[in-house]
Amino acid sequence: MSFSIYSFLMAVLWSSVFVLLLCLCRRSRNLIVCLGVWPLLGVIVCTLARCFFPLEMLSFTHVVMGSELVTRVDDFLTSPVPGLAVTPLQFGGVVWILGSVFFFVRFLWSYGKFRKLLYSFVPLEEDDGSPYGEAQALAEQMGLPGFTIYMTGIVRSPTVTGFFRPIVLFPLYPYSSEDYQNALEHEFTHWINRDIWVKLLVELLRDIFWWNPLVYLLKYDLNQTLELKCDLAIAKKRDLDGRVQYVRTLESTAFYAKNKEGNFFEMFAIAELSLDGGKRLMQRADAILNYEHRPRRIALAMAFTSLIMAVLMIFSYSFVIQPCYEPPREEIEEPIGDGFYTGLSNKDSYLQKNEDGSYSVIHEGNVVASVSEDFAQFLHEYDYKIIDN
Repeated sequence: MSFSIYSFLMAVLWSSVFVLLLCLCRRSRNLIVCLGVWPLLGVIVCTLARCFFPLEMLSFTHVVMGSELVTRVDDFLTSPVPGLAVTPLQFGGVVWILGSVFFFVRFLWSYGKFRKLLYSFVPLEEDDGSPYGEAQALAEQMGLPGFTIYMTGIVRSPTVTGFFRPIVLFPLYPYSSEDYQNALEHEFTHWINRDIWVKLLVELLRDIFWWNPLVYLLKYDLNQTLELKCDLAIAKKRDLDGRVQYVRTLESTAFYAKNKEGNFFEMFAIAELSLDGGKRLMQRADAILNYEHRPRRIALAMAFTSLIMAVLMIFSYSFVIQPCYEPPREEIEEPIGDGFYTGLSNKDSYLQKNEDGSYSVIHEGNVVASVSEDFAQFLHEYDYKIIDN
């Protein structure tokens, strides 16, 4: 395996293609209702893998020479700017690194601020009643190691955070006991699925590829994909009446949250029980209410998605596009006599097998070199004719 600027650009290209594929799949009602979220998750996995492994397989990847436009773009990027000893590619690399450092530092600063904010809250205790009582029973049922709950007015929606222990933040909304039960099951399911780790990985991807607008689209669609995944996991365990009550909790949360502003710490939490009362909520409600648990269909969806994405991943590594240049004369030409040089091709040259078993390269009637039998066979594979002397 090897890495080059061209393999990196191919990784950016293919990951962008996968993001567009994710957007198309996520907007398909029939796909989600029939196959669930497995196609979406498969595309997300391939997107992340292609971004973080921009490599060429030496025995597998083929070099494809690009068009004249590719060559011109490469010339522009690698030629020094007039009056400066720097190329546009080098300048862009410096800007990219500085931008990534800025976003990464901002991420660490925001996380520190978020942790400080959490420590300023007073957690609910067992004597505080709802929603602690609902959470305690549900945590035991779902096998959680423990939990912490805060009631605060700074969040727009019930939110779960904590990489090693679930921390749930509830907004000060007039929830019923059933609403608390639905919201807690939703947030605990997110934590069990390790969705916050997935969100952190995409956040870091955004910090690295901050200049690619499709990364922001990936982040936007990832949130909806994780919500659909969580919703369907809950719908699987409920009858129609239970799913209707769950959707009502989503709708009431969207209604309460519509006039509240977002928070800087949503990058460290799964904070979308229901923040959007428009098409995104309608898509979720449709998937929940029309859910049918069909293990065979899910197994087929997983197998089909895995096969398609595996084929696409293999194909994405099968070639790399590079600019086309004429190689320097000294790299492709051999001396003939004193000071005369020429290029060889199978159109004007051939191999002559001598009586002693050696081979000579004949160019325009002149013997220009003697070669071994192995090298003669190598040239023969490239359509150089072999003629007996």
